[in-house]
Amino acid sequence: MTFPSHAALTKAELLDRYAKGDRNFEQTHLHDVDMQGVSLHGIDLSESILTHVNLSGADLRGADLGWADLSRANLEKADLRGAILTRADLSFANLQGANLLKADLSLTKIDHTKFSGATMPDGSIHD
Repeated sequence: MTFPSHAALTKAELLDRYAKGDRNFEQTHLHDVDMQGVSLHGIDLSESILTHVNLSGADLRGADLGWADLSRANLEKADLRGAILTRADLSFANLQGANLLKADLSLTKIDHTKFSGATMPDGSIHD
């Protein structure tokens, strides 16, 4: 199923497609959506617009979030182990207590990002 560039999806649409086995949500637009605690292990949200999305406590292990706009997103205590965040925009995002072990943060924009208590890609805990 092909969607136009940056297709706007509701939480219900995304979760329904994910439950049916779809993992490709590249260039999706979710703005100001509450996705707290959802399990989206291995999802491809690369190049997506995810501003102000609440993904606190979400399971995003192995997710592809490369080039995604996650500015002002809430990723507090999210599980991002092994996630691809290359060139993502995490400006003003909350990653307090998140698990970023082995995540790829290369060239990621982290202006004013909150990392307090987060497990960083190398296993260290951010203070």
